[in-house]
Amino acid sequence: MRKGFTLLELLIVVVILGVLALIAAPTLLNAADKAKDAAVQGNVSAAATSVTSQFALDSSQEYSTMISNVVNDLNDGGNNTNPIDDEVAAFADTGTCSSSVKGQVILTSDDDSITITGCDINGDGKFIKTIKDPSVASGT
Repeated sequence: MRKGFTLLELLIVVVILGVLALIAAPTLLNAADKAKDAAVQGNVSAAATSVTSQFALDSSQEYSTMISNVVNDLNDGGNNTNPIDDEVAAFADTGTCSSSVKGQVILTSDDDSITITGCDINGDGKFIKTIKDPSVASGT
């Protein structure tokens, strides 16, 4: 009676496992990147909700003050971390998307709106929402 496996049988199993690993690894890495981008997109939505709330509470305040309040509240004293790069704050009131601010959400303003830009895994401004001031939009 033969006991155990031959060297050839073990090599075939190792090769099959290697092929399966080669197929699965890129898929898992891609899933991790998508999850990080989804977290940034969630932060953009949180910022949009906060800005909308600020407009509802007091639309007469200056946009820079409103943005500063939202950024301070959402960063929560440094407790809210950036989903891609822990060295950079999750929210900022100045700047533009670049490779040095991956995962950051940047709030900026113009004459009648606040723009919220989420920087994706590559540092590109991929997720953008613009919240118009309701008092300007309605003409009141």
